Amino acid sequence: MSTGTKKEEIHQAVQATYGAVARTRGIAEKAASCCTPEPVAISDYTPEELASVPKGAYLGEGSGTPVRYTGLKPGEVVVDLGAGAGMDTFLAAKAVGPAGRVHGFDLTVDMLERARRNAAEAGFKNVSFERADIEHLPLADGAADAAISNCVINLTPDKAAVYREIFRVLKSGGRLSVSDIVLRGSADAVRAFRQQGTPDSWCACISGALEEQEYLGAIRAAGFADVKVVSERAAQFQPGSAVQAVAVTINARKPA
Repeated sequence: MSTGTKKEEIHQAVQATYGAVARTRGIAEKAASCCTPEPVAISDYTPEELASVPKGAYLGEGSGTPVRYTGLKPGEVVVDLGAGAGMDTFLAAKAVGPAGRVHGFDLTVDMLERARRNAAEAGFKNVSFERADIEHLPLADGAADAAISNCVINLTPDKAAVYREIFRVLKSGGRLSVSDIVLRGSADAVRAFRQQGTPDSWCACISGALEEQEYLGAIRAAGFADVKVVSERAAQFQPGSAVQAVAVTINARKPA
């Protein structure tokens, strides 16, 4: 399978899987997500955070709360990679206020349609939702003060390219806060675990996840400084496996 074909197949599987989530899942539905060991009724978010966004924004498809760790300020510009139905986009929009702006990008048309409906119904004027491959963002160099992402970069075929792109669109001194799935275990165990890979298994946050130090290394290689894990919890994977899957939130900074 060529690299190009693999990327295309992964993108098709991601759009099919998460398009179905966007069309069918409601906030009250007790379905466990790939990144959550409990039903979505038990959330990474506080009741106050859930109440502050449009009702249809939360779908249970996350591995943390990146906005909580980003230190957003009024008037800032934020990029949300893999915005989904807009949960983190709306939290960020409230933090940056009317003078700020949040650009939400997603690959899945159904997610974008749901996010746009949510924004219109709730009257959010400082957000936008556009379709994009997050390895290639339609933004100018240095366009944003901060970037966030929640359990999406592990779905991309080329994570190093995503982090290079985030680095490009951030201003000097810009901040990154990303929640994602990483793997812990021996190199051989991780390699064997990832070889289960099919395009569909990428959608389950399995074969697309990287070993933790490899993941952190991709962020550093893009040019980021102060790369550190600021929060973690267990993720939903097979009990007794030689590989532990962990939902982590990682902060980093583009040097001034």
